[in-house]
Amino acid sequence: MATTENLHAGDASKTKFSFTFPYIQEADVKVYLFVTDAWVLKTLTTHYTFANATTIQFVSAPAAADSDEQTALGDTNNIKIKRLTDSDSLSGTFYPGSAIRSSDLNDNFTQNLYVTQEANNNVTTATTDAAAAVVTADAAVVTADAAETTADAAVVTAD
Repeated sequence: MATTENLHAGDASKTKFSFTFPYIQEADVKVYLFVTDAWVLKTLTTHYTFANATTIQFVSAPAAADSDEQTALGDTNNIKIKRLTDSDSLSGTFYPGSAIRSSDLNDNFTQNLYVTQEANNNVTTATTDAAAAVVTADAAVVTADAAETTADAAVVTAD
C-alpha cells in the first residue's frame, strides 16, 4: 500500500511536521487537525505554509490531543498530512495538430497513479472500518440477547 498520508502528534511547541509522500502540486497536500471528534481541514497560508517541499509549518503550534480526543483517535496522533490529487481534470491536455510532450504524458500517468493509490488506501480503510463495525454489531447482538434472557427471567420471577 502506497503512503498517501502521515500522522503526527502535536505538543503545543513544535510547528514543523514532515511528510513522506510525493505530490504533483502543493494544492494536493491537505492538512487536518483532530478537534473534539472530527478531522478539521486547515487552510494554506492561514493555518500553515510549506517550510520546504516535504515539511508543513503551522502558524501556531498545534496542541497535544486531550484525553477525549486520544480516546476517539485511539492514539495521540492529532495531525494528518494527506495527499488528495485532483481527479477532475488531467494535468496535461493534448490538442489536434500539436506536439505530444513526454512530460505531459508522464504528468498524466503520475496523476492517475496517485489518484489510484489514494482510492486504494480509502478502500482498505473502509474495509477495515466495516470489519470493525461488524465485530461491534455482533457483540451488541450478544449483549442484547443476554439482556432479553435476563428480562424474560425477571418476568417469570415477577409472575
